[in-house]
Amino acid sequence: MIKIIMAKRGTGKSKTMVQLANKAVGEDAGEVVFINNSSKRMYEVKYNVRFIDTSEFNINDYCMYYGFICGIISENFDISQIYIDEISEISDDTQHSFKQFLSDIQKISDQFNITFTIAVDGDSGAAPDYLKKYIA
Repeated sequence: MIKIIMAKRGTGKSKTMVQLANKAVGEDAGEVVFINNSSKRMYEVKYNVRFIDTSEFNINDYCMYYGFICGIISENFDISQIYIDEISEISDDTQHSFKQFLSDIQKISDQFNITFTIAVDGDSGAAPDYLKKYIA
C-alpha cells in the first residue's frame, strides 16, 4: 500500500510523518524506516525507528532512489513500513519519472507487504490523476 500526504510546503507534512512513524513503532510488529534528505528530523523520531539520511548518498533521480529502497529492503525483510519525507527535494526528475517510481514502489509494496507513506509538496486538489488514488 502507498499513502501520499500531499500539501503545500510549510503546512506540517514532515511533522505528521514523524508522528505517524513514531506511532507505527508501538503498533506494528515489523520494522519502521524513516527516510529524509537531511539529518534534521533524526532526533524527532523514536530511537527504534531506523532513520536514513539520503544526503549521505549521491541519489539524484527516482531510478536511483528506487534502487536505494530495494537495497534497504534486501538488508532487512522485517520492514513493514517506510516513511519517505521531502521526496521532492531529493530529485528534480519529471512527473513521468515519479509516476514510474510509484508504480515500481507499488510492486515491491505488494511483494513484501510494506506500507509506504510519502510526503509530496503540492496542492492535493490539483494533483494529477495517477496520484489521486494514493492521497490519504
